[in-house]
Amino acid sequence: MLYRNSVIESLQLLENVRNQVFTQIVNIAANGEMKEVLDVFEEGDYYTFDIDQFEDSTDVNIQKLLHLCKNIEGIYDSLLNVNAVGDEELIP
Repeated sequence: MLYRNSVIESLQLLENVRNQVFTQIVNIAANGEMKEVLDVFEEGDYYTFDIDQFEDSTDVNIQKLLHLCKNIEGIYDSLLNVNAVGDEELIP
């Protein structure tokens, strides 16, 4: 059971890291090429970004982080499938 627990912890970590990387993509875009777009939002406004919204970015930093984010997602999905981990097992 310890082995499976370690795999599940690894999946949870990958999910956390992916979310942090995606947050940085949004932050870089918000202070760079999307600044004018995001300036129309007021404090307290809520908007959900999707990774696809950054596909056409010309910012090399965003593109590299986007590539990393997608690699993490691919590894996560692969580990999830190889180990037949269910959603209920990923809830801490």
